[in-house]
Amino acid sequence: MKKILLVEDEKTLLEMYEYYLSEAGFKVILSSNAKNGLKLAKKEKPDLILLDILLPGEDGIYFLEELRKNKRTATFAVIVFSNYDVPKLKQKAFKLGAKDYLLKTSYTPKQVIEKISKYI
Repeated sequence: MKKILLVEDEKTLLEMYEYYLSEAGFKVILSSNAKNGLKLAKKEKPDLILLDILLPGEDGIYFLEELRKNKRTATFAVIVFSNYDVPKLKQKAFKLGAKDYLLKTSYTPKQVIEKISKYI
């Protein structure tokens, strides 16, 4: 079973995507902030990380920077999943190895799962 780490601070989205990803056959690991997400990434070694940019405390860019610094996590696949549509942040996310940058409002859960399946 493929593991997905979902780093998202909005409880409703966290619960909704946990449900849809589980139904699609993924083991889902949840985190509502970047620091805990990094700990879980090291511990759980997910097949893919679905990452929000706007998080409490440290943001998604911090998460990506820290993820890439660590040899054990540097190659993990990450899809940024955010409503924050800022070209400079998008560029930075891609420079830090994000596979894709999805705007939450532009994708249904089914389409997000299709994207995830493409990368794992």
